[in-house]
Amino acid sequence: MSRGFVAACALLALLLLLSGGNQALFLQLHHAGAVLPPVMWRLLSMLGEWSLVIAALLLLAQRRPQLLPSLVMAVLLGIASAILLKAAFAVPRPFLVLPAGSVRLLDVLPGNGAFPSGHAIAGALLAGVLAQGRRWWWQAGLMGLVLLVCWSRIAIGVHWPLDVLVGAALGWAIAWGCLRRQWPAWPLAWTPMLLRALALVLLLYSGWKLWRSPPNEAYVLFNLLTLLAALQLLRPKKNGA
Repeated sequence: MSRGFVAACALLALLLLLSGGNQALFLQLHHAGAVLPPVMWRLLSMLGEWSLVIAALLLLAQRRPQLLPSLVMAVLLGIASAILLKAAFAVPRPFLVLPAGSVRLLDVLPGNGAFPSGHAIAGALLAGVLAQGRRWWWQAGLMGLVLLVCWSRIAIGVHWPLDVLVGAALGWAIAWGCLRRQWPAWPLAWTPMLLRALALVLLLYSGWKLWRSPPNEAYVLFNLLTLLAALQLLRPKKNGA
């Protein structure tokens, strides 16, 4: 089922590219987003924020330490692919391309390229990790959640459909591939130390983001959740474990 999701997203992206319907589909989905208030799209979008996704993955690694090497590699590959592809293609955001008044910007306009969507990569990566070994209906629910995150980026006005489809395919494929690959093992004694170090980085980063006066409620919430997750990771275990 995981392969099917990646293949479906990639196929839809290819059809959009070949048909030239990227802008038309964006306008349809963007205006259809009026069915929900802007705050709901911003809250859905935060499920693709890298800091919150990393915090969730670290909490998973705290319970299943053997997954940490795979999760670290997945995050590194996900972030690297987003940075490199955005720089290579430098696709302008819809708000900057389409006629004035046709796009309602619901959040801060990012300053980097649109392709691919980093939120779609991050959200699909987390969902792909959580879907491993689950029943089909659980996987289907996670895929549906990824598609909602993708739609949120279109509704907000910062991504084209092609951006989010490719991002979702990349994120899920990275999660699926990294969890099935045998990475070089490191001593289990390293895991708690690495988790605490990463949690401290998240704590400082989310605290800094909150201190900078976030622009809206979604920024406050996802940074607050990241901060709380970091505190949980830093909390000493019982019996000194």
